[in-house]
Amino acid sequence: MKVEIISIGTELIIGHTVNTNSAYISEKLAEKGMSVLYHTSVGDNEKRILECLEIASKRVDLIITTGGLGPTCDDISHDVIAKFFDFKIELDSKEKEILENKFFRLGRKEIPEINYRQARIIETATVIPNPIGTAIGMYIKKDNLSLTTFPGVPCEMEAMLPVAIDLIQDKSQEQTIFSTKIRMADITESAMAQKVLDHFQEKHGRNPFKDSNPSLAPYAILGDVYLRITAAAQTKDEAIKLQENLIDEIKSLFPENIYGYDEDSVTTVLAKILKEKNLTISFAESCTGGLASKMLTDIPGSSSYTKLNLVTYSNEAKEKILGVKKETLKNHGAVSQEVATEMAYGLAKISDSDINVSITGIAGPEGGTDEKPIGTIFTCILINGKEAFNKNIYWGARPLSREQVRELACKKIFWILIKALR
Repeated sequence: MKVEIISIGTELIIGHTVNTNSAYISEKLAEKGMSVLYHTSVGDNEKRILECLEIASKRVDLIITTGGLGPTCDDISHDVIAKFFDFKIELDSKEKEILENKFFRLGRKEIPEINYRQARIIETATVIPNPIGTAIGMYIKKDNLSLTTFPGVPCEMEAMLPVAIDLIQDKSQEQTIFSTKIRMADITESAMAQKVLDHFQEKHGRNPFKDSNPSLAPYAILGDVYLRITAAAQTKDEAIKLQENLIDEIKSLFPENIYGYDEDSVTTVLAKILKEKNLTISFAESCTGGLASKMLTDIPGSSSYTKLNLVTYSNEAKEKILGVKKETLKNHGAVSQEVATEMAYGLAKISDSDINVSITGIAGPEGGTDEKPIGTIFTCILINGKEAFNKNIYWGARPLSREQVRELACKKIFWILIKALR
C-alpha cells in the first residue's frame, strides 16, 4: 500500500510548530508493511488543500491527513475533504452526545456552539474515536482511494493511530504484516548492516535488504541501532513463524550487541534486570544533571530499585556530600577519573545501595580543552563495593549538542550495567 501524509496547518508552514507527526506515522506504518512515499505540508487554505489532495490521489492508495480538526473557523480539513470526495458532512447525534459527555466529565455545564463542528461526520465515513481530545478522526474510502484523518496534536494522533491501522488493514483486506525490532548497542548502523549483508551474501547468496520476505531494514537512533524484521502472511501467526529462523540467525551474528526487542530501551532493560535480581542503584551525577536518575525513575515501579540519587554539580557539593578530596579536585580537576572514583565511593558510604554510579564530564557547548574535549565523560561503577567499571567514555568524535552528550552518556552507562549484571 502506497501512502502520502498531508500535514495541514499554517503553523507548520511558518515554522511555529515542528511537524513530528509525519515521522511517527511513517515509522508505525512501515512496521505494518505500508510504504509512505510522500510527506506534504500545507496551510489552512481550502484551494491549496484541495490541490494537495488531488495530487496525492493520483499517486497513492492511502492519504493520511493530520491537523485542521479543531472547532474554530480555520479548522477546515473535514469540510475540504468532504468537498473533495463530493460527500455531505452533517452533525451526527451519537457523536454530539459523546462530545457533550466529554465536556460534562470535565465539569463544564455549557458547550460553546462552535464545538459542535467536531461532532459532524462525512458521508460514508467510519469514525476513529479520540480517547484524549474532542477532535474525532475518520476513515473514508471511495473507489480505489482511502483517506484517514487525525488531529494535529501529537498525543491525540498517537492514541488514535493503532485503531486506524487496524481499520485500514481490515478494509483493505491485505495480508497481515508483522514486524520485530532487534535492538543493539555498541555498534554503528553501517557496521551492523555490513555484517548482515556479508553474512547473507556468503551463506545465502542474496541481499536480505531487498525484495525478500521476511525483509530486513537497519535503523539508527541516538545511542543505539536496530534491525526491523518484517514478514507478510495471511495470518499473524504465519508471519511470526516466517521470522523465527531469521531472528535466530541475527542473534547468532550479534551476541555481544543485542540488548532487547521491539519497544525495549537500555533504560527499560536495565530496570527489568534490577527488579529481577532484587538490586538497588544510586547515582551521583555532575554533568548529566540528574538525567540518568530521571530516565530510570520515569519507569513505573522504580521505587523498588532506586535508593539515593544526587546531583553534585559543584566542587563544593562533591566535597561536602560525597567526600571528594580538595587535593584531588585541585590536582586532577572535577572532570577526571580520580574524581569520578571518589564520587562513587563517597556515594556508596551514604546510599546503602548494591550499585553506585558516578558521572562527571564536559557536556558542552563550552569548557572543552585539547586534553579533555567536549564529550569527555568519566564514570565509576561499583557493584557490591567492587569496581565493575572505571573508565573515560568519550562522545566528542562528532559534533553533538549538550543534550545529546548527556543522553548518550546515560545510555552508555546503562548498557555497561546491563552487560555487567547479565
